[in-house]
Amino acid sequence: MITTVLIDDEKNALEVLQWQLQAYCPGIHVMAACTNPVEGIAAIQRYRPELIFLDIEMPKKNGFEILLSFPEPFFDTIFTTAYNQFAVKAFKAAAFDYLLKPIDAEDLVATVQRYEKKRSTQNLQQQLTFLLQQFGQAPALPDKVPFTTATAVHFIQPGTIVYCESSSNYTILYFADAPKLVISKTLSEIAETLVRYDFYRVHHSFLINLRQVERYVKTDGGYIEMTNGSQVPVSRKQREEILKALVQFPRQ
Repeated sequence: MITTVLIDDEKNALEVLQWQLQAYCPGIHVMAACTNPVEGIAAIQRYRPELIFLDIEMPKKNGFEILLSFPEPFFDTIFTTAYNQFAVKAFKAAAFDYLLKPIDAEDLVATVQRYEKKRSTQNLQQQLTFLLQQFGQAPALPDKVPFTTATAVHFIQPGTIVYCESSSNYTILYFADAPKLVISKTLSEIAETLVRYDFYRVHHSFLINLRQVERYVKTDGGYIEMTNGSQVPVSRKQREEILKALVQFPRQ
């Protein structure tokens, strides 16, 4: 039996992965499933699993920062990510494997079967070192990102966006010193792009730029005041997490 720990800040994705492993991979025993990276590190230390399934993009600590917590790793890693633009070749070379979200059950089974055959024949320390080197060499994020409106394609520096608001199948971008733009994409689609630029989903209808936050107000149900004076509501389930993210976010 192969012991494993699952770490993914998206609860739904975590539950689906755990169910898939239980249903299709009887040789895998899930010791812990964690939505909090800090809890994930503690679970790895406690259970010392042979294998971890690790999300890459998480608000508190990303997958690489979690791996850095183990300078002498005793486990193999299978990355789970929705962003195939992330140096996937480096993941493939340095980790045991990777799976793109939403995870296909056949891909999961095939990956687990390969792991069962291989069972950590490579030096884990060399894998981690190579992984971190490759990640450090990954191309820098583009300075500008294309956003399509009904009449044009706008090339925008993400840092100039204060926050984004959902409007049915469209998204409204708000700026400090420019008119708002209505983009022909859903907020979820916009979030997939902007999460790499320090944006955070605080509500099902709002995505904020952490660098454009002025203050967090705990009263009146909780809201965030942005640098342009706007007040963005925070969903009840996100209040504790966003406050921690704001406190820990590096300010320049």
